[in-house]
Order: sequence, then structure tokens, then C-alpha cells
Amino acid sequence: MPDLFNITSNLGKIIFGAIIVGGFYVLGGGAVYSLFRRKMPKDFQRMSLLQFSLMAFLWLTMIALPLKMALRLVWNIKYVWITPWFNI
Repeated sequence: MPDLFNITSNLGKIIFGAIIVGGFYVLGGGAVYSLFRRKMPKDFQRMSLLQFSLMAFLWLTMIALPLKMALRLVWNIKYVWITPWFNI
């Protein structure tokens, strides 16, 4: 994905990918919070912050897989976050 925006430096690719992935989890976490609180208030009240955070993280990670598959199939984007250690 950084190649679409002509980001060539390694540091730029790391920062760009971190912003995209971090934004997905922050915005997605807010969406999960609002939907879960509105649709299932009893379950929401019984959960601790740790339980809710883990549930939201796992749910967002599960949703990220088909989104990444769609990026690959529709726009031929292979990696969203490119670092020297790993690629997502």
C-alpha cells in the first residue's frame, strides 16, 4: 500500500503502515464499543475492560482477514504495513 502513495523510504513505510493499521483498530474499536453497548447492554455491563478489549481485538482481527483478501483481489495490494522485520 505505501507504493501506491509513492513512499519509498523504509521509515516512511513503517510510519504509514502503523497509522493505517492503528487507525483500523482505533476506529474499529470505537465502532465495536458503540454497537455492542447499544445492541447488547446486559452483556456489555457484565464484561470488564480486559474482557471487552480482548473480545474487540479478536473480532477486529477476524474482520481484518477478509478485508486484506479484498485489498489483494480488487486492487492487488499485497502488504499494508511493510517493516524490515515483518509484513502485514
